[in-house]
Amino acid sequence: MFKRPLVAIDIGSSAIKLVVLTGGKQRTLHAAGLEVLPAGAVVDGLIVDAVVVGEVLRTLLKRLKIGTRGRRAAISLGGSSVLIKKVMIAAKDKELAEQVFYEAEQQFQADMADIYFDFYALPEAPVAADPTNAKAPVDDKGQPVLLVGAKREMVEAYLALVRSLGMRTGVVECGAFSVANMFEYSYGNVQGLTALVNVGAALTQLSLVANGNYVFTREIAIGGDDYSRRIMELLSVDRPNAETLKVAISQGDANVPQQLHQVLGELNEQLVAELQVCIDYFFQNAEATDRAAGLNSIYLVGGGARTLGLDAALAATLQIPVQIVNPFQRLEINPKKFSTDYLMMQGHLYGVAVGLGLRALNDQR
Repeated sequence: MFKRPLVAIDIGSSAIKLVVLTGGKQRTLHAAGLEVLPAGAVVDGLIVDAVVVGEVLRTLLKRLKIGTRGRRAAISLGGSSVLIKKVMIAAKDKELAEQVFYEAEQQFQADMADIYFDFYALPEAPVAADPTNAKAPVDDKGQPVLLVGAKREMVEAYLALVRSLGMRTGVVECGAFSVANMFEYSYGNVQGLTALVNVGAALTQLSLVANGNYVFTREIAIGGDDYSRRIMELLSVDRPNAETLKVAISQGDANVPQQLHQVLGELNEQLVAELQVCIDYFFQNAEATDRAAGLNSIYLVGGGARTLGLDAALAATLQIPVQIVNPFQRLEINPKKFSTDYLMMQGHLYGVAVGLGLRALNDQR
């Protein structure tokens, strides 16, 4: 049995984040760190420059003193090349796999030979009987199933990257599921409908979880890079300076030019409006059991989670409590090894990586 912990690797558009967790039910943080990627090395979840990405990842592994020989990695996939659909299948047991494959062909609208595909049968939600008619038949729409697919060229590029470092791949999953896994471990099984908003560099991913079960995901083409570009245009500065200013204003630095507040506010409004559209779409189309409780809370994660005013703008528009996730809050942490201030202020960057680190070989959920 393979016992060494997985090396959890989250390769984003702007940085690689890495986490290693040890222990059983109570996990301990063994390693955590990140290295910035040059622009264009990873685009929409696709590895464009494998050599550069490999060098950056090798540097990060060396800095964290993580040997690669005999190790297995957990990696996450994201972007438009990843396909996630929740469907209802009117089949059981032996017939389920056959019907699921047919449904995937219809939903993904792609040649299944070009896709790595899997599915997971979700727990069936109880269907309430009609209180006005005790003899009315129960409307059973079948088995809820999660369909997941990713383009082969994308998956194989990630597998090749891991092999080039002398490791093997132990877990491959979607970033949305990693965030949901991290959230469940860190915050427990929150009742009702919860929105997890992962604000990345290139994209923002909205995931909805109902009573601990994943139900919906949408991606929005607005991310932290858009904020940086607007700052570059407004002040005629280069990207590093724009990133520095973005961080400074998000931390409340009073010396930041006042016009940046307006720029960030406009982008916040745009992103909040897009999130509102996605949430409205869910409530118009989702199964009644998934939307019955209404949206109770929103949690922000990802590099753009602490963008000044985003949490307040979301809370004001949707009239729902908004919090910034701390993926490290339930982990055992040695204060002599890790800066607790850093983990508190930068923890939101590691949501996907921590979720991956919680996985074990052969996990299906």
